[in-house]
Amino acid sequence: MPSTSKTVESDERMIEPIARRSVAIIVRSLALKGPLTCGELTSSTQALESSVLRDLAVLTQGDLVVEMRSDRSSEATYALNNAALVAATAGHVDCILGR
Repeated sequence: MPSTSKTVESDERMIEPIARRSVAIIVRSLALKGPLTCGELTSSTQALESSVLRDLAVLTQGDLVVEMRSDRSSEATYALNNAALVAATAGHVDCILGR
């Protein structure tokens, strides 16, 4: 389990990115459909692959999304880190409300 200070740092770092529409669409797709590959996210979001890859990099660096590799496929699958998402969303709401 991450320390509280790391969680707070991660929450603050993720406030701006989760407010971006393109990132929110990826998060929503993963929440509704479960783990997806970049190709599946590109189709699902109707975004450019380069944009999806950029947003996935931001999400994985902020621990909101976990990248999973399989021996059976050369393409990674991405899944939400629900605990980090809840913490970042709460931080976003606190920021909006000035808390």
